[in-house]
Amino acid sequence: MRGLPTDLPDNASFSHKMSREDTMSVILRRERGDLLHRQLFLALREQIRRGAYREGDPIPTEDQLCQSFGVSRITVRRAVADLVEEGWLEKRLGRGTFVKQTAAKPQNRTGSTFTESLAKRSKQTKVTVLEVSKCSPPPSVAAAMGLADDAQVMYASRLRSISGVPLLFIDSWVMPEYAGTIKNDTLEKRSITEMLLSQGVRFRYVTEEISAVAAEPHVAASLHVEVGSPLLCVARLVSKDVGKTVMYLMAYMTSERSRVVFSHEEQDLDRMYEAKLIHDIDAYDADQ
Repeated sequence: MRGLPTDLPDNASFSHKMSREDTMSVILRRERGDLLHRQLFLALREQIRRGAYREGDPIPTEDQLCQSFGVSRITVRRAVADLVEEGWLEKRLGRGTFVKQTAAKPQNRTGSTFTESLAKRSKQTKVTVLEVSKCSPPPSVAAAMGLADDAQVMYASRLRSISGVPLLFIDSWVMPEYAGTIKNDTLEKRSITEMLLSQGVRFRYVTEEISAVAAEPHVAASLHVEVGSPLLCVARLVSKDVGKTVMYLMAYMTSERSRVVFSHEEQDLDRMYEAKLIHDIDAYDADQ
């Protein structure tokens, strides 16, 4: 894994050598609304996560970070201070800044099923129901569901959060024949998927598309991000048989707080065996 070049103090140890050719070139955006210290925070955190800097390794000096990223000392100090505050780095008097021995790590993968993962997520997160109504879906959604533009479906919009930190903004469109139990009070306790499964609805085909999108105003306001910020969008089409759509769902999240993890059995590498959501709320800057 490539990392940034560094000059080490005489008494500092370094677990792997890096040359000028090993330098990771990262260009920070300087458009209006893009916070340079936050971008630097994310770039350094990603390098720690990927193992470019291991536990106990020193990171580059302030001067080197300023030169590598083309930013000021104030920007570097703020990004490093955030990484220290959130447990990724630690300062050692007279020696420099090092990756903390107990740096935050991704959650362990478990062998739980997708249904069990949904139930666990429902218990861990608080749901705020934003809207439940009958309406015609947007043209792109209607096309995906195989419906006419004027078809009526049940629409539900929700926000999932933990300890006040917004994690998922979810839009769902459900065919009317399956939407009888979808109401505000039930959505606060169970996911639509859980409700449909409990009714005996069989999910024979599930198609998912994961893409990067720009945050629209209503989504940005709910997730506490800038309008136009990059988001991860998971679009899921659920069918009980060929041509028999049950639901279409779009979930929006920021990569700073959430990840999508897929697990596969060795003999089933050509198809998805398991999928779950993992939220990284410890690394979220509540002051953003």
